[in-house]
Amino acid sequence: MVLYVAMSLDGYLAREKGAVDWLHSEDQEEEASSFDAFYDTVDTLIMGRKTFTQVVEELSPERWVYEGKSCLVYTKEKRPKDPRVT
Repeated sequence: MVLYVAMSLDGYLAREKGAVDWLHSEDQEEEASSFDAFYDTVDTLIMGRKTFTQVVEELSPERWVYEGKSCLVYTKEKRPKDPRVT
């Protein structure tokens, strides 16, 4: 089992107001190639409700970017069922 986590040293993924700009480096082409190879080996993603909401409302509202992956969303809130996630 391999766990890949993108988070800052303070334990958060995003800056205030949900910004994730720090995840991108200057050499995005090389980074994308390396990440794509790793991502192909991933079968399950785990995220919190805020990250899920940001993905579907801001980052990729037109297309579900995790197609073919099992996705778990952890939250304390009662939420309507979404067929894309558990």
